[in-house]
Amino acid sequence: MNFQFGIFLSFFVWSFSIFINDYFKIPNFYISDVSWWILFSYFITDFSLTIIWSLIHLPPNKHEKKLIVSGPYYWTRHPVYSTIIWSGTAIITLIYNSWSVMFSVIPVSLIWSWIVMKEEIRLNEIFGEKYKKYSTETGVFFPKFDK
Repeated sequence: MNFQFGIFLSFFVWSFSIFINDYFKIPNFYISDVSWWILFSYFITDFSLTIIWSLIHLPPNKHEKKLIVSGPYYWTRHPVYSTIIWSGTAIITLIYNSWSVMFSVIPVSLIWSWIVMKEEIRLNEIFGEKYKKYSTETGVFFPKFDK
């Protein structure tokens, strides 16, 4: 339920940012077509591969039944949420060439942080000491390289 709510709120924030951009006639940013396509391709690829890689390592039927610490979960505890925050916002930003959408990464990050706080309480209850150890070794949205 939290995931669907996070997706809904993220799309709401992005849509509201687009509305703000249009309503206040905030100038769009412009980058060359080549740069746009390079960035767009990068973020679409990152988004797609991270989602697929995450689903391979943690299929929905294993969610909250088994602690997965391999694949993308080796690097971050919430790789799907991370890719929605960063690559999702970047994709929408590039589509609309919008400064306001780019800055919507802040409320989108706060939304997912709130969802993660609630989810981590539940994961600590389910997996106990294993999850506590995992959470000290692995970043929430960014990798910890000092493992």
